[in-house]
Amino acid sequence: MKKIPEHTLIAFAALLILATGCSVQKNTTVSRAYHNLTARFNVLFNGKESYNRGIAQIESGFKDDYAEILPVFVFGEKEAADLASSDMDRTIKKCSKLISLHSITVKPKVKDGKSLTPKQREFFSKKEYNQYVDDAYLLMGKAHLYKHEYDQAAETFKLILNDFKNQPVVYEAQVWLSRLLVQTGQNREAYEILQVLINEPEFPKKLLPDLYPTFADYYLTQKDFIQTISYLEKALGVERGKKPRTRYLYILAQLFEKTGDLKRASDYYAQVIKMNPVYDMAFNAHINRALAYEQGFGQAEDIENELTKMLRDDKNQEFQDQIYFALGNLASKEGANETALEYYQKSIKANTGNDQQKIRSYLTLANLYYSIPDYPHAQAYYDSTVSLASADYPGYEALFTKSKSLTRLVTEINTVQLSDSLIMLAKLPKQELYARIEDMIKHERENEELARQKQLEEQLDQQFGAETAMRNNLQPQSAAEASKWYFYNDAAKSQGYREFKLKWGNRKLEDHWQRANKAVMNIASSNPEEELPDSNEVVDAQQKLSKLSREYYLVNIPANDSAIAALNKGVESALYNMGLIYKDELKDFERANESFKSLIRRFPDSQYLLMAYYNLYSIARDQNNQALTDYYKNIIIGQFPQSTYAKVLSNPEYFKELMAEEKAVHNYYEQTYALYKAGNFAETIVRSDFAVKTYAGSSLIPQFKYLGILARGKTADRKVFRDDLTALVNDYPGTDIADDAQNLINYMDIEHPEIKEAEEAKLSKKLYQVSPDEPHLFAFVLDKKVNSNQLVFNIINFNLDHFDKLNLRVDITDLNLTQSLILVKSFRNKQEVMQYLNEIQSSDSILKDMPGLSLLSVAISEINLNTLKEDKSIDRYLKFYNESYR
Repeated sequence: MKKIPEHTLIAFAALLILATGCSVQKNTTVSRAYHNLTARFNVLFNGKESYNRGIAQIESGFKDDYAEILPVFVFGEKEAADLASSDMDRTIKKCSKLISLHSITVKPKVKDGKSLTPKQREFFSKKEYNQYVDDAYLLMGKAHLYKHEYDQAAETFKLILNDFKNQPVVYEAQVWLSRLLVQTGQNREAYEILQVLINEPEFPKKLLPDLYPTFADYYLTQKDFIQTISYLEKALGVERGKKPRTRYLYILAQLFEKTGDLKRASDYYAQVIKMNPVYDMAFNAHINRALAYEQGFGQAEDIENELTKMLRDDKNQEFQDQIYFALGNLASKEGANETALEYYQKSIKANTGNDQQKIRSYLTLANLYYSIPDYPHAQAYYDSTVSLASADYPGYEALFTKSKSLTRLVTEINTVQLSDSLIMLAKLPKQELYARIEDMIKHERENEELARQKQLEEQLDQQFGAETAMRNNLQPQSAAEASKWYFYNDAAKSQGYREFKLKWGNRKLEDHWQRANKAVMNIASSNPEEELPDSNEVVDAQQKLSKLSREYYLVNIPANDSAIAALNKGVESALYNMGLIYKDELKDFERANESFKSLIRRFPDSQYLLMAYYNLYSIARDQNNQALTDYYKNIIIGQFPQSTYAKVLSNPEYFKELMAEEKAVHNYYEQTYALYKAGNFAETIVRSDFAVKTYAGSSLIPQFKYLGILARGKTADRKVFRDDLTALVNDYPGTDIADDAQNLINYMDIEHPEIKEAEEAKLSKKLYQVSPDEPHLFAFVLDKKVNSNQLVFNIINFNLDHFDKLNLRVDITDLNLTQSLILVKSFRNKQEVMQYLNEIQSSDSILKDMPGLSLLSVAISEINLNTLKEDKSIDRYLKFYNESYR
C-alpha cells in the first residue's frame, strides 16, 4: 500500500478542523472565507458549467425559422427550453445547494462597548454575508427562465432586488426581469424597468451588451421596427461576441427588408455572409440578399450567378425550392415576368415538404398572375394557397375572400367559353364536326401515350434507384449494429428511409397516406346506413364513355334549338355575374365594362338589361366620365321610365318623396288600427281594402290585409276566417305577420278541431287519387329514433318465407324530420299489396325482437308515394287511406 505523505495528512486534518469550525450559524472571518471559497470554486462553478452546457445545447440544436424575423433571444421558444431543460435542472440544483449550505445570514458578533464606523454599520446591516449567494440566485433565475418556469424566475429576480438592493447584481437582475416580462406579455412593466436602467448614471457599461438587445427585444414585440433597428445597432457597437453579433446583423437585414430599405438590407445580409455563420443562416442570407435585390443597387447578374452556383451544390439539394424562388424574385424585379413564372413553378416542383415555402411560391404566383391580369391562373394558385395555409396565416381572410371571388369568376368564364364552344360545334356541318372530333381523339391518344411513357420512365428510375440503394447498403454491419432494434439502428433507419422515398416519394403523415386518391377511402368509410342515390342520378353520361370514342364528345353538344337556348340562357347569366364580380369585388372596371357590353350586345332582350346599363352608368360616374355617365343615364330613363333606377336618375328628390309617401301610409295605418281597437270593424275593413288597392307597393300591405281579416273575423264564419288566415300565411311566409296568423290558426285548431279536420279531409282528397290498378308499395311508418336494422332484417326474412316469388325489395326513405318509411316494393296493384299487408300485420315474426314497438302500416300507390314525399304529412294521407283502402 502506498504511503500518504505526512504534509498531506496535516493539510487534510487542518481542513477538517476548519470545516467543523465554519458552520453557517457562525459569522466569522474564517467562516466567511471558507464558505465563499467553497461556494465559488465548487458549487457555483459546477452550476455555471451546467448552465453553459445548456446554452451550448441550444446553440447547436435549435433551428431558427428564417421565414420569419428572428427573435432577439431564443429562450422563449419551446424547442430551446426542451434542449436545455436537463442542464438547467442541474444548474438550479447546484444554486439551491449553494444557498442552503453556504448562505450566512447570522450577524457577526460585536465587541462590547465598541463603537461602529458608518462602513461597519453598513456591513452589519447586510442580510447575506456570502458574496456568491446573490450570483447563485441570479443564475437560478436565468435557469428557470430558460425552462419556461416564469413564476419561479420572476420570484427569484424580485428576491434579488429586495434582498441585495445595494449590490451590483441588482442591475443584471433588472435586465433579466425585463426580458421575462417582455416574454410573458407584461410590456408596460418591462418598459418602466428599462427606462429606469437606461437613465441610471451608475449603470455598469459592461452590461450594455445585455441592456441594448433587451430594448430591441421589447420594441420588436411591439412591431416598432425603427426603434428595434436603433437598439440593435447600439448593441453591435458594444457586443464583441461573434455569435450574437451575427444574429443582430441578420435581424437588422430582415428589418430593413421589412421596412423597404432594400439596399441596407442587402448590405447587412452581405455582412452576415462575411461572418461565416452556421450553414442555415449563411444559406438564407444568400437567398434573402437576392430577394432584397432592387434595381439600381447591386448587380443582378452577379446575384443570379451566385444562386445558380448554389443550385449545383449537393448540400443545397433539399433547398432548391428556396433558390428557385429567389431566382424568380430576381427575375420579377428585373421585369422578366415569363422567366419569373418559370422559376416560381420550378420552386413548387422542387419542394420536398417545406409547406411554408410552398405557400409563398403559390401566393407569389397567384399575385403575379393577378397583376397581369390572368384570373384563371391566379384563381388556381390562390386556391392552392388557401388550401395549404392555416387560418392563422397572415392575411388569410383576405386571401380566402379573393380566392372565392376568383373561383366564382372562373366558373362563369368557363360557362361562357364551354357553352359558346358547344353552340359553335352544334352549328357545324356533320362531316366537319366529325373531323374535328377525330382531331381531338388523335390528340388524346398522343397525350395518353406520352403519359404512359413518362410513367414507364419513372418506374425504371425507381427500380434503378432501388437497386443502387441496395448495392450501396450491402456493406457488412458490425455485430453491435446488427443486434440493435430497428429504431435504434441508424444504418437500418437510413436505408429504410431511402427505400421508402424511392417507392412512395414525399408523403404527408396522415390517415391512408399510401393512397394517392383519398376519395376512394372517403366513400368506403361513409355511413353504410345512408341510402345511395341511383347511378343515373350521379354518373354523368360522359363519364361512362371512353375519351377515344366519338360519343364522348357528342354527348354534351346541343342537338336541338331548345338545348341551344338553355346554353344561351346560362351564358347570359354568366356574363352578368362576371360583370358584377369584376366591378364590385376585383375592381377591374375595364373588364366589367366588357362583360356588361357583351351581355347587352348578345342579349338585347335580357332580363339583366336594366341592371347592366345601370352598372355601366355607375362605372362611368365613379371614373368621372361625364359624357358616358349622361349617355347611360339617358338610356335608362328612355328605355325603362317606370323603373326605380329611372325615377332616381330623373328626380334627385325621388327618395325624399318616397319617404314622405311611406310616412303618409304609416299614418293611415295607425288611424285604421285605432278604429279596429275602438271596435269600428266595418270602417276598418273599408280602409284596409282601400289601402291594399291604393298603396300596392308599400311594405305595410301585409299589415293592412291582416287587420282586414281580423275585422272580418269578428262577424264572418270561422271557416272563412281560417281560410283567410291560411292564405295570408301562404302569401307572406317567414314574416312576423305570417307567424301571428299561424298562431291564430293553431289556436282555432285546438278550440275548433272540426274545422281543421274538414280542411284536412278536403285537402287529402285533392292531393291523393284512387288508382287500384297502378303499381303499389307497402310501407311501415317509423320514428327516426328507432334502429331500423333489425326490422329490415325481419321483413326480408318474412318476404323470403312467404313471398319469395315476388322478388320484393326493402328500402328506407325519409318522410320528414322525425319519420322514415320502410318500403316494400313493388306490387302489381292494390289487391296484391292488400293481401301482403294482411299477411304481414298478422305475422308475429316482424316485431319478435323488438318488444314494445308498435308500427303504423299502409299501402300506397307509386303516384301517391311521390305526393306523400312532397307533402310529408302521414296524417293527411291516412285520411285518404282510411276512406279508400279500408
